Amino acid sequence: MRNPPLPERPPSAVGSLDRGLRLLQLLRDYGSLRVMDAAADLDISRSSAHRLLQTLAYRGFAVQDESHVYFPGPSLDAAPARLAWTKTFRALCQPHLEVLSRRSGESANLMIRVRDTVRFLGTVRAQSVFATNDRDGVVMPAHRASGGKALLATLSEEELRQLYRRSGTGTSPSLTENEFLSLTESLIQVSARGFAVNFEETERGVAAVGVAINDRAGHPVGAVSVSSHAARFTGLADRTFVPLLLDTRDQIEKDLQIIDLDIRDR
Repeated sequence: MRNPPLPERPPSAVGSLDRGLRLLQLLRDYGSLRVMDAAADLDISRSSAHRLLQTLAYRGFAVQDESHVYFPGPSLDAAPARLAWTKTFRALCQPHLEVLSRRSGESANLMIRVRDTVRFLGTVRAQSVFATNDRDGVVMPAHRASGGKALLATLSEEELRQLYRRSGTGTSPSLTENEFLSLTESLIQVSARGFAVNFEETERGVAAVGVAINDRAGHPVGAVSVSSHAARFTGLADRTFVPLLLDTRDQIEKDLQIIDLDIRDR
């Protein structure tokens, strides 16, 4: 069978989208990118290149270091989850997220774990000037996000070792042995207290607390978290956020008792 010819650029192509996708290719292939280089490659102004890169960073496809160089973000490396049940799961959880955000006065987030990352299925932002950013669609390392830690705490040590210490072909383990031991010790504490905390581990100035959600068979299927500015977090976490999160989890799990998510493809 002969391979079809490569497609030509269609006349109806959306220019800004095409430039954004080209930037993704440049990040993928070059490994790093400066605004001036992106502008030169795309033959656009530096201000336009900066806006495009900032948009990619907002969606997790790029990250920027202190010297203003952009690198591939976690969303660029993330393989498709291909979990058909997540749409039903998000729809079931959405009203609970809205209630949680309203009661806590902070942003509420829903996520699932895909191997060693978490994928945010949705965010209900707080209706205040203190609202943290929308995380809808963002990919984060599971061992840094609060909900990710809560989900990792449900795994056995061998399952954790498979995730973080077993190297694949031509790859190194994602955590050193000391980092892995530190993670397992912290997850024991998470399991004992029933919730996990992320204090500025994924975003400067932002903290979050999360709990795992189980389906009717007792399998962890996702996590819900509350995120707030770090300066407000310490005084509210234990006495406000945690009780509200535990109540939200209980309400979601009651709904899951009558719904079969069919997580065999997970």
